[in-house]
Amino acid sequence: MTPGTRHDHRCAADICREHGWRVGTCLVGDAGYGPTVIRITALGEKVMLARMVSHARVAVPYNADRAWSLSLRDWRSIG
Repeated sequence: MTPGTRHDHRCAADICREHGWRVGTCLVGDAGYGPTVIRITALGEKVMLARMVSHARVAVPYNADRAWSLSLRDWRSIG
């Protein structure tokens, strides 16, 4: 079983590489306010950039790429 990302305070890019998540991978995680779906848009040495696709099952029409931490939710890949 793959360990979850919640409370894993390593660099997001390291976590992505460990899980095999690459640019284009969609992740879903829920912090108690409904699921958030993000799409990875860039992986650096330490930073992962992603764009929010939806939150609480509502599509986000425009959202800029931004750095994400993966330690606040258990993220998993989808689709």
